[in-house]
Amino acid sequence: MNNSKIISCLIVFALISGCAATSMNVYKASGNKNICSSADLGKVVLLPESAWRYDQKEPEKRQVMAFDEIKNAFSSFPCGSISKENGIKEFSNWSSKPESELLNQFYSEGVDTIILIRMEELTPRINITFSLPFLWSGTNEADFRVRVLSTKTGTALNDMRVKRVTGGPFNIRPAEWSREELRSALKEIIGE
Repeated sequence: MNNSKIISCLIVFALISGCAATSMNVYKASGNKNICSSADLGKVVLLPESAWRYDQKEPEKRQVMAFDEIKNAFSSFPCGSISKENGIKEFSNWSSKPESELLNQFYSEGVDTIILIRMEELTPRINITFSLPFLWSGTNEADFRVRVLSTKTGTALNDMRVKRVTGGPFNIRPAEWSREELRSALKEIIGE
C-alpha cells in the first residue's frame, strides 16, 4: 500500500513538473526571412498542398486543420491582397504541374504573386524511454514548405522550409494543439 502511494505521488509530480519549450527553424533557400519583408506583393493567390508521409494518421483531419489555419493566418495579409472568394485555393497537387504553367495560368487571371504552401507534418509525437527513470516526452509539430513566386518574372521571392515544435518531458499533447504550431509559424514567416 505504501509503495503505491509513493508511485502515485511520483506520477502526479511528473505530470505537474512537465514543461514545454518551443523551437522554430526556418531553412531559407532564397528570399528574406519573412514573406512581407519585400515590397507589396499585389494580388496574391495561395496554393496549399500536402505531402504527408505514407503512414500519416488521419490525413484528411490534418488537411482540414491546416486549411483552417492557413485561411486564418492570411486573413489579414499585410503586404498584398488576397481575394476572399478565390484567393485561397483548395488543397490540390499544385507541384505536379510545371511551374511555368502555374505562372502563366495565374498571370492571365491578373495575379501578381503565387504562394505555394506544402504541408509535410502537422502532428503530435510521443517518445517513451523504458529506463530508470521511466520517461516520456510529447511534442506538437508543424513542418511545411513555402515558395513565393512572381508571376511576371517567374522569380522565387521566397523559398523556405519551416519547422516549429513545442513540447518536452512529461508532456502529453493532443493532435489539436498542432493548430497553434502552424498558426504561430505562419504568422512569424508572414512578418506580422
